[in-house]
Amino acid sequence: MDKKENRWLRRVLIVLAAAAVVCVVGYFAFCYWVNASGSLLGGNELNPDDMDQGSAIVVDGEGRRDGVFTLFIAVTDEDETRTDSMMVLVFDTKNHTAKLLNIPRDSLVDTERHGAGKKLNASYASGIEQQLDEISGVIGFRPDKYIVANFDGVADIVDAIGGIDYDVPFDMNYHDASQDLSIEFKKGWQHLDGKAVVEFLRWRHNDDGTGYDDGDIGRVEKLQTFLTALGKEVLSPTNLINIPSIAAAVSENVETDLTTSQVLWLGMQAMKLDMEEGVEMQTLVGDNAMVGDLWFFILDEDMILDQINESFNPYTRELTEDDFNIITPDDLGIYSRSWEEERAVRYAGYKKAQQSDTGSGELSDDDDDE
Repeated sequence: MDKKENRWLRRVLIVLAAAAVVCVVGYFAFCYWVNASGSLLGGNELNPDDMDQGSAIVVDGEGRRDGVFTLFIAVTDEDETRTDSMMVLVFDTKNHTAKLLNIPRDSLVDTERHGAGKKLNASYASGIEQQLDEISGVIGFRPDKYIVANFDGVADIVDAIGGIDYDVPFDMNYHDASQDLSIEFKKGWQHLDGKAVVEFLRWRHNDDGTGYDDGDIGRVEKLQTFLTALGKEVLSPTNLINIPSIAAAVSENVETDLTTSQVLWLGMQAMKLDMEEGVEMQTLVGDNAMVGDLWFFILDEDMILDQINESFNPYTRELTEDDFNIITPDDLGIYSRSWEEERAVRYAGYKKAQQSDTGSGELSDDDDDE
């Protein structure tokens, strides 16, 4: 994968993962409030024995590693028919470690919904069960539980606590008319409301191309700092009075099969994590390619098999090819071009157009070789 394209992909994944984390933090706050009020989402009363620690998530199935469970986390797009970000959390409560696997939204999957060879993120339009089925094909196992959130949840949670004060690291100026997006922040302390927080999370670079001096590392560090500040603010004692508003924001923007008692338990386990050494993030292995006239992320089955077994396997046995359902354009008999090949084709077209414009077989002085 081209380095520039790889950086862009990682930035998008980081931003959307951040949005999911914010919503999950809000969901924890929601469950603490529901716990205190003595009722569940469906109106059922909590067992008093569950009031403090919550109920452990019980994993069904033979051959599972003791104390390990998996959680699918996703953020939907604006119309909530596709998932813009998909992640699988593998939580080891015995060793107090958490590993997060980013799954590229454009992953090519083998599916019978409207014909074979579709993008993974579109499966959400057919329901969460369909998406989980297709997720299992690319990672080798079906996640135990799921949480699906949206950007509206992030904005509503921040507004529910009255906004957040944050030290913006530098001037941010980015405009995109096609998205009706205008991001303008001055360096220094700012009071951000929900809309501003979403803009901050979506920002990648300025109009002139400038951004974090140390690239992705700087971006990750700044987002971690921001999320830590937001998480502390959401769960701070001063915001107890706002918990009902947070609860309303979360309940309207989060879909999950976790009970409030299970989320309480999950929150208790998360508090035992070593955030420096016990948390790891990876991206499912593959590369971008033009398939027909659409971009897809083509999964590398051999490397993914090693990746899952080394870091994300919830079973005591090794997973094999039989546990996966990964396809390539060749399997479908469809022509594809790698990112490098597509870029070469586009650049050749660019040079031809420039030669035509200058009326000669040479590039003009204004041409910029890549």
